[in-house]
Amino acid sequence: MKAKILDSHAKYQEWLDSLQELTTEQAMSPYAPGKWSPNEIVMHLAEWDRFTQEGRLPNMKDGAKLEKFPEFEEFNANAAAHAQKQTFEETISYAKQQREQITQKLEAIDEQEWTKEFFIGEHSLSIQSYFADFAEHDEHHKRQIEGVRGVKSNE
Repeated sequence: MKAKILDSHAKYQEWLDSLQELTTEQAMSPYAPGKWSPNEIVMHLAEWDRFTQEGRLPNMKDGAKLEKFPEFEEFNANAAAHAQKQTFEETISYAKQQREQITQKLEAIDEQEWTKEFFIGEHSLSIQSYFADFAEHDEHHKRQIEGVRGVKSNE
C-alpha cells in the first residue's frame, strides 16, 4: 500500500505540471457557477497538504489521539482567499513543494508503521487509511479541474 500511495503522489505531481497548459482565464475562472477556480482548488489541496505535513504526519503514531480537523469552511475560505492573491504558476509551485515534502516524509516511514492505529476525534485511522482518503480527495478535485480543459479522468 505504501508503494501505491507514493505512486499516487508522483502522479499528482505530474498532473500539477500538466496544469501549466491551462490559460490564465481557465485557471482563474470558476469551473462552474458559484464554484472555485482551478487556482483556488489547487491552493485548497496545497493547504491541506501543508496542514497534514505540519500538524498530522508527525503525530500519526500508534494509539495517538490527534485533534479534530479545523473548521472546514474557514480553512477552505482562507485557502481560496490566498489563491486569489497570487498567480496560478505560484500556486502550482507551492502545491508541488507541499506534496513533495509529504512524499519525502512518507518515504522515510517504515512500512510496518503504516497500519498502526491512531485517532482523530472518535475516528480510528492509520497512515495507510488517511492517505487512501487523501488520494480520493485529490481525485475529486482533479476531476473538477479536468472538466475545465475537457478531459475525463480515468482515475
